[in-house]
Amino acid sequence: MLPIVIFIFFVLLLPHKFLCDIDIRAFSYETGVYSPDNEALNRTLKGNVLIIAHVVGARRKPSGGNEATHSRLLLQILLEVENSVSPFRGLLLRNEWGTVERMILPSLYDSSDLQVNFFKALAGIFNYHYAFVPGVEYDTSGRCQTYYAEVENVAEASSLTNVMVIDKQKVLCEPLGQPIDAGVWSASPMLKDSRITHSWIRYYLERNTGLLMKAMTHEQHKITFSLDHDTSGKADIQVSGAQTLEVLDEASKERKKVIQKLGGLLKTTKSTELSTMATELLSGTYKVEHLALSIPHQSTSTGCGIQSVAFEEETLESPSVALSLRALQEKLKDFAKALEVSARISTAHAALQLIRFLRCLPANQATVQIVALALEFIPASHRELNRQLESGWHAHLTDVVIDCGTDLCLELVRQRLVKVTDLAAFDKIGSAAPREVRPIRTYLSDVLWPAIAHTSNPSMKILKELIAICYHSFPAMEKNSLEEENDAVNPYNCLLAIASIIPKFKGNYAEEKLLFSRLEETLINFITLGSKPYDDSRLNRQKLLATFSAIEKIRSSAFSEALISVIGNSKVPSVIRAVGLKALGKLDLVVNTAAFDRVVSSLNDFIDSPTPGPFFHSAEEELILKFGAFSVLLNLEIPAPEVARILATFGAKKQWPLLTSCRRLIDNWCANELLSEAECRCVKYGGAYNADAGEVGRLRGTCSPGLAAGWSGLAGTKTAGEVNLIHGDLLDNRPYFLSDYSLQWITGPEGEIRASNLILSLIDAESEAKVLSFDIYGDRLAVLMGKGDTNRTPWLSIGFSLLRGTIPPRQVFSGGFTDIIDLLFSAPNQPTPFFSTIRLPMDVRRYIPLSSGWIIKNDLMGVSSIEFSAALSSSMFSQSGTALIRTRAAVVLENLITVMTSFNESLPVISAVNGIGTAARFDFLIHMEVEGMPESICMHFQRSRMTPLLRWVGKFADSPILGKRTTLLRPLPTSNEGSNDNYNLTQSLRSPPVSYFLGGLNAARCKKIGVENEWN
Repeated sequence: MLPIVIFIFFVLLLPHKFLCDIDIRAFSYETGVYSPDNEALNRTLKGNVLIIAHVVGARRKPSGGNEATHSRLLLQILLEVENSVSPFRGLLLRNEWGTVERMILPSLYDSSDLQVNFFKALAGIFNYHYAFVPGVEYDTSGRCQTYYAEVENVAEASSLTNVMVIDKQKVLCEPLGQPIDAGVWSASPMLKDSRITHSWIRYYLERNTGLLMKAMTHEQHKITFSLDHDTSGKADIQVSGAQTLEVLDEASKERKKVIQKLGGLLKTTKSTELSTMATELLSGTYKVEHLALSIPHQSTSTGCGIQSVAFEEETLESPSVALSLRALQEKLKDFAKALEVSARISTAHAALQLIRFLRCLPANQATVQIVALALEFIPASHRELNRQLESGWHAHLTDVVIDCGTDLCLELVRQRLVKVTDLAAFDKIGSAAPREVRPIRTYLSDVLWPAIAHTSNPSMKILKELIAICYHSFPAMEKNSLEEENDAVNPYNCLLAIASIIPKFKGNYAEEKLLFSRLEETLINFITLGSKPYDDSRLNRQKLLATFSAIEKIRSSAFSEALISVIGNSKVPSVIRAVGLKALGKLDLVVNTAAFDRVVSSLNDFIDSPTPGPFFHSAEEELILKFGAFSVLLNLEIPAPEVARILATFGAKKQWPLLTSCRRLIDNWCANELLSEAECRCVKYGGAYNADAGEVGRLRGTCSPGLAAGWSGLAGTKTAGEVNLIHGDLLDNRPYFLSDYSLQWITGPEGEIRASNLILSLIDAESEAKVLSFDIYGDRLAVLMGKGDTNRTPWLSIGFSLLRGTIPPRQVFSGGFTDIIDLLFSAPNQPTPFFSTIRLPMDVRRYIPLSSGWIIKNDLMGVSSIEFSAALSSSMFSQSGTALIRTRAAVVLENLITVMTSFNESLPVISAVNGIGTAARFDFLIHMEVEGMPESICMHFQRSRMTPLLRWVGKFADSPILGKRTTLLRPLPTSNEGSNDNYNLTQSLRSPPVSYFLGGLNAARCKKIGVENEWN
């Protein structure tokens, strides 16, 4: 392929004093966007283009690689498309190698006008290298790696004499910026969109002259959810953009007609100086534009995004909104029934649609008042709020408003929080507090504040408001909880919620740093005991456990010293200190090397200390705490020889239960590839430690695990208790996402539960995100079996976390045998809900620029509706019991595509939807028989019942006026219906129940006891 004359317009006639028809090249133009399964999205626009080339004066030192042999060209372009008021004019500067260097437009043009985008798309056609050299180029698709190739035997070329066909492929394109309302607000970065793109341009060039005869662009996008591994094609939406530019025949009537109509609008210039040329050709001032497509301005009612500041302000009376209080109430009433129940596909789908609608509402104060009235969101009295607490609709409504996340929604949440805090009347203590405030206090502590923790897009204004409310009410809440020892309210949940929100900010501004340091100081004071005696009360345990959870959210290295201090305080129960160790392992110590070294040194001293000694009173305490310290050191990635040294120390001191537990942890990490093959081999079997592939031959030390090596390291006793670790995958034969579970439980020497943790996570090739976890902590429970120190009071606490939010462990039992009898008789013997929520784990907005000039707005949202319930079945006669924790969860993901239109263009809002939904029930059962502990503990974890999996598509044409939309709630069809006016089901499956393996030891115990794996 010869590079001789491969530039387009150098051979065009140079500018003359007067323009002749021969100076002008005329083209027909067509651009379109297409979706094969969503014809409603299809758009086509036709027009004509006139182009004339002007030579620009040479630069002294032209940019680029080799010395240029061609002149720069300034292309004067006139673009007329259908329904345009007037032709669009602009200039393209092509450099010495052919690529477009800049685009110049008249100053009066609005950069967000869609016509500007079509002009940029046209510019992309002329953006290619004369010599077809691959490299990095910039155009409407962004920054792309480009490749060129000549195409042989093209059918279309047979009708064109002496034509060369060149294909240009664009790969690895990165958009040149996104608007502020685009981004990922998901609970984890792995919950995002997945897009496969194919983009190319085909050029038809005269072989002898290099003149462009025709160009066709084509770009295809397949858009789906990142965790959806369906390969049937049902999971994605396909959108294509196409553009054609074809020269008009010199003698054609069409060419003459176009030139006659538009030719007089082209200008001339005698100058070769760029700025002068631009001024003369554009008849005045000009501006330089980038090649990235511009996103048209949007109003709140059409933008419908979480970032309210990105859109034009409106009111409910605005022509594009047109909503009254009565109309709003009428449109919302359908949602009240749909959101009354939990954990159904229909519930999650209704919540998703309500979130979308709330994001379309303006954020001014008048709208806040009207929406609050329409939703009855701000209760006026104790009676009204208590009535709402009995309603599933209002319980879920708070979650939906928080998930909405706009300025309007966050202001609604703030007002509700202020009112509920006022109605809780924490200043009234004991008998002075009316009976109706008790459920309100529980709601505030255990529901409203934990729900606020899920705020995904907080502003500094709302953060300051939340901190002010929390700090103002906190002293009264704490005093109230202290006075009423049996009160279930946790006063520290407001601080935990704020700690969950803090990581959304970067801490780059003085105001942020001041707020963060204030919260850090508060949390450090909570866990700094100093020389004060520790009182093992319910409130103090709540304070420590909630503070540890808050520290895990913030992860600042500033907490390391305070954590080290409380972990080393032998007056604090060992189970509580073990939770502190868990928090220590979550700190971000990568940047702060001094804190990292201090933590590692302290943990090594902790592990090497004697028992009894300054840190431990018994081997039982030693097991849970040294195992926790060992786990933290593994997370900090200490060298393999150091890990082996610690294990060898346990063996030398004959700490067999501890040695066995730590070896199990090592084996678990090796099985899940959390340690490299070289590290596992070194720690488990000893010998020289060489780096893995990539650093072959580099000796990094010697491992001497001693008695911990091989099978001997797993052959310990249970005199101090034991640690059990189970890890497995939650995989079906038709997975739409991958997930796994891990279960860890620690027992004391009598088999009593000391700590247990069940975690469900989503996984992909790059990361893992914790979705759900249950935590159980107990101390001195052996007393209930008549063993251990009977002068000490046993207690049991249970907590859980879901996505961003955490309910810290809450005491469910404390006392002696009489108290446990009362608990057994009062506990429900059938599954009884104790917590339900609606969350938005996936929230993504993208703007996808097409090389044909069109822009696709892509919203991916995923809503989960979850309900937790529990039951306890026990027999005093056989001294046995079975506890159930049931999780019912429904998940709905929807991918919505909209073709962008110009601002204030009164066209129907056309959108296409591709969705997936499922609803499952997970049962976790623990069966215990007092006689025979710990060998008589059996656990089951299963997905019970048939699990539906639905996929659907939908196409909607909504009025651009919010108030004129006929319906907001579009229900899905049933499996029997298959379709309705809104959606078509493309898949309806049901997966059978499945039980998950919890290890061979547990399976043997269950078989020996002979219990069923179903709740009776």
